[in-house]
Amino acid sequence: MGCNNFKLTNQRAVILDYIRDNYNHPSVEEIFNAVKRKLPRISKKTVYCNLKFLSDESLIQEVRVKGVKRYEPKKEPHHHLICKKCGLIIDIKSDGLFRHTMKIGKKVKDFDVEFSNTNFYGLCKKCRKGK
Repeated sequence: MGCNNFKLTNQRAVILDYIRDNYNHPSVEEIFNAVKRKLPRISKKTVYCNLKFLSDESLIQEVRVKGVKRYEPKKEPHHHLICKKCGLIIDIKSDGLFRHTMKIGKKVKDFDVEFSNTNFYGLCKKCRKGK
């Protein structure tokens, strides 16, 4: 079974609803466990396939933290603060930074930039206190 069938199936709708309701950037495992409660027969492979489809269709956005894929609803352009220790992701909105990165991207020849986001890495308040 391929991932390229463009239909909003019940499985895709449940996955999309879960991600839209959870701004904490859930991992595949977290999404799978939540969706399995509503759709007990769903497999992890099906969840992976549908996440890829939803991401490819720009309905959700993938964020990688420490090698782990995490997902968020596709929303207005924004950037991320990512804790190197615990993996916490905080969304930040900066129109100025977005305009600046897009301006730089548009200068690249032979490439059409569609969007940009920037990740900032450091330590969150909780991890900084634990040092």
